[in-house]
Amino acid sequence: MNDKTLTKRQIFSGIIITIPFLCAVTLLIIGLFALDDKYLQNNFSISFVAITIFMLVHISTILILKRFDKIDIELPKTLLKKVFSILGLLVLFFLSNLLLEMGFRMNLNNWLKKDNVEKIELIVIDKKVSQGRVTDYYIIFNSSNGKLKNKVGGKKYRTFSIGEKYQASVKEGYFDGYFLIEPMNRISN
Repeated sequence: MNDKTLTKRQIFSGIIITIPFLCAVTLLIIGLFALDDKYLQNNFSISFVAITIFMLVHISTILILKRFDKIDIELPKTLLKKVFSILGLLVLFFLSNLLLEMGFRMNLNNWLKKDNVEKIELIVIDKKVSQGRVTDYYIIFNSSNGKLKNKVGGKKYRTFSIGEKYQASVKEGYFDGYFLIEPMNRISN
């Protein structure tokens, strides 16, 4: 076999190393499409404990598979290249597991949301436009539960005015935020 041919164990190693990233991308895509306009976000948080646990499980799995000779991970010969390779892998593991935590949190927050429906009053206090490759429109509400942010489409964005009041039927998320059960109703003054 020449040096450029990968063995089955090397291919399996690549799969094991990239699994958290692939799972994270899948969960993030599911979450972004399923929750886009029905989620009222009150804050953005990341659990470094969860990221650390995911990383430890990931690294432990790799070490166990390496110990039982199921995967083949070869490090460079020189010390400097070994250090950079290990640091690169740790950064890859951290970023992959960060995305995995975000994907799990987003989807579990929806899947495990509370069953009881609450009615809350929302007052539009701000409107924001985020421009990048895609333009995102956000409505910022004030409620008895603090500030809430809702991502909406461009046409819907133009229908909101600062100071307007809305009644919303929501279910509280498992971790944070609220999920709209039905469209918001504008309250006439």
